[in-house]
Amino acid sequence: MKGNDAYKITLVGEIFSSEGRIFFTKRGIENGKYTSHIMELGDKLKQVTSGVNEHLPAYRDGMLYYVRYDEKGESLMKMDHQSEPIEVARFRKIKKFIVMDEWVFVIASENEKNDEPFITTKIKYRFNGVGLFRSRYALYKIGESISKIYSGNFDVEDIQSGKNRIVIKTTENMDDYGMADLYEIDKDGNKLIRITEKSLVINGFAVSDSGKIALSGHIDLDPWEINTIIYPEEGKTIKIANDSYDSVLSDLFFTSAYKIKFYGDDLYCIGQKESSSNIYRVSGNTVSQITEIDGKIIDFDIVDDGKLVYTYTDATHPSIIKYKTGYNFNEGINPSIADKIALDGGEVFFMFKDKNSTTIVFIHGGPQTAYGHIYYIEFQYFYSNGYNILYTNPPGSTGYGQEYEKECVGDWGGNDFEYIKKAMKFVVNKYGISDSFALTGGSYGGFMTNWIVTHSNIFKCAISERSISNLLSMIGTSDIGFWFNSLQMNIKDPYSKEGMKKLMEYSPITYVKNVKTPVLLITGEEDYRCPIEQAEQFFVGLKLNMVDSELIRYQGDNHEHARAGVPNNMVDRLERKLAWFNKYMKN
Repeated sequence: MKGNDAYKITLVGEIFSSEGRIFFTKRGIENGKYTSHIMELGDKLKQVTSGVNEHLPAYRDGMLYYVRYDEKGESLMKMDHQSEPIEVARFRKIKKFIVMDEWVFVIASENEKNDEPFITTKIKYRFNGVGLFRSRYALYKIGESISKIYSGNFDVEDIQSGKNRIVIKTTENMDDYGMADLYEIDKDGNKLIRITEKSLVINGFAVSDSGKIALSGHIDLDPWEINTIIYPEEGKTIKIANDSYDSVLSDLFFTSAYKIKFYGDDLYCIGQKESSSNIYRVSGNTVSQITEIDGKIIDFDIVDDGKLVYTYTDATHPSIIKYKTGYNFNEGINPSIADKIALDGGEVFFMFKDKNSTTIVFIHGGPQTAYGHIYYIEFQYFYSNGYNILYTNPPGSTGYGQEYEKECVGDWGGNDFEYIKKAMKFVVNKYGISDSFALTGGSYGGFMTNWIVTHSNIFKCAISERSISNLLSMIGTSDIGFWFNSLQMNIKDPYSKEGMKKLMEYSPITYVKNVKTPVLLITGEEDYRCPIEQAEQFFVGLKLNMVDSELIRYQGDNHEHARAGVPNNMVDRLERKLAWFNKYMKN
């Protein structure tokens, strides 16, 4: 398989069902560019828009609404079946919209003035995938005219409606930390009531036709806190599966926002158990699992007949949409399927090529995320090019319970590293493969890669992506580092003597003189999460100590460069990684 071949897949999501009709977005890559179309699922599949840059469908009173985008901005469009599409409004970015009565409410940001000096008084003034906060997401009402009705130096992040209630999610009280509140507003944006008692982490929320409100989230900022379903006006909390959220990682270049939705007073939501996510129904206090997927739910909706329509990925399919029957958008793909093995409270996945092949070990980001038993573009690519693939959910991963998820807090590179080494020994013994391993990971996985090569020589080579090398400098240069690093390292003040000492104690750059393993560093130049200076520091340290190393910087890419980056960069990245592995593992 070549790099281009790895991305010759079709993905679907952003399902919207109304008035007995089902619409969704289909996405692919053609000639080095993303393409997306609005599709309708009826007796057969059909494309209903004519462009190649259209997504986020909604349908109301016989009118189809969607977003059309280009390099300069995004337009809200509407069309019926007898006329050409009409542009309703244009913004820099459109995050969400709903149609209610004669109005359309749109969460969007306006064009920026990039030629003026940027001034901030807030600690959070830039964000990965956004850049500097020159404009924020605000709420607009569109009728006969366009009015900005709710805005400030914060983001309006979501909007839902039901029983004449309009509810918005905003970060106005805890914007620096990304925690949010729910407010009920009137149609002119006037605040009526604050629904949440305090700011919290909100993954998604829903409003029923009877006006009931539910959300998925957790009270504290701690990333390892288990998510629950919260009914804020009833004081009721319900846990779904092992976590009332889905943090199974994917490298597919199209995923949908997390969704929960009412059908009547029953609530439907996505929950995670170990390495799989499924759809669950909450009726009163009773929780029922509705789907049986050994994989990851991407999106869902509920049709007027009460049946589910949903999209998912599993080990054999990049993308399936299912309503009464399933539609496979990638016929002819025959992927390798990983063996899934329970190990010490977590799980190990192994794609066995043959005994004579060397093995690449992958470490996921987070650390509070998880690998799934799903289709991974990258794993299939390297497997097809002659490698065994080992990936694991070590302590710190989600889906295995609260204690397992918080096990690496304050001790990155401890039990998580020991787990990975145990998994390596396990597959050597079970499959009879050679003890010849390469290592790679991104984000927290990039930290682990840097940490492991500074504390061992057990890998023949390593590739560290969007990585962390200096937890102290990251406090001031990452969009979330000022709170995230403190929580993960279990310290109160990162600039106290004790805080700085612990941050440097757990920083790979402190031990860079120990490295003997060849290391390739890959990063996006617009990464605000694990900033490029992290890779730059480690690269200079490696070069000064005569370690064989390279640094690759991708223009136009941010922290998502490996999942939803510039398509040509993603292809180039796979091929350069393969060349690095081949250099040390095959030659």
